[in-house]
Amino acid sequence: MKEYHILSLSGGKDSTALAFFMKENMPEIFENTELVFCDTECELPETYDYLNKIEVFLGKKITRIKPEKSFEHLMTIYGYLPSVHQRWCTVEMKTKVFRKYVYDLFQKNWEGVVNMYIGIRADEEERTLSSKNNDSIIKAIYPFVENQQRRKDIENILEKFGIGYPDYYKWRKRSGCYFCMYQSKNDWLNLYENHKDLFFKAMEYEKKVENTERKSRFGWNCDMALEDMIKPENMQKIRNDYKNLVEKKAQKLLKEKKDKNFFGILDIDSFE
Repeated sequence: MKEYHILSLSGGKDSTALAFFMKENMPEIFENTELVFCDTECELPETYDYLNKIEVFLGKKITRIKPEKSFEHLMTIYGYLPSVHQRWCTVEMKTKVFRKYVYDLFQKNWEGVVNMYIGIRADEEERTLSSKNNDSIIKAIYPFVENQQRRKDIENILEKFGIGYPDYYKWRKRSGCYFCMYQSKNDWLNLYENHKDLFFKAMEYEKKVENTERKSRFGWNCDMALEDMIKPENMQKIRNDYKNLVEKKAQKLLKEKKDKNFFGILDIDSFE
């Protein structure tokens, strides 16, 4: 059976570390592996900069594929913003785009399998359950899980090869589109401070949805509209709440002696 290899890059730390891990530990496979990035065209500027850096460090070109319909177009079709419960953005702008790329790459009568390498770590193995599919052509493979590579191992890989982290980790806890609905209110304020143009663009999307027939009361964050977040009194409360949450979590971890390096930026990515 013929095999084709694709590494799915997100522009984040884990998938990037996987590329370097494969280059060092699976050189023959990596040599024949295509690096693919699904570009929603809604990524942070730092993400695109990091992808360019990855290409230089690996000496390997990244294939960048884009959806046929823009986010704006899709939003008019759906009539509401994506949410944690209805992630149509991921389906339409990543999942479907990737599948179409794979199926267009090979003829329908192609007999073989596409090995898709995914950077899910061993300490988050439960995520493999939601990422698997019953596709007869695309086979998901998790080298980090198979080799028991955890968060600290990923950090070591990035440091070892000198690639480091994407610059958005200086103010944000996760990769993804600038309007990602998984952002905490604190991250939204960080977006406001680092990329005001993108914050206001996301705010305009909220207003457009409010004017549709469905008139959804939900925006990107179910608790508060973006225009309310940047009111001085709310900004101060959000910052204080986040600070208190960090301190509370730090005290708990220190008490349990689970993580002495808690205050690293990657150690607080699931607080909110």
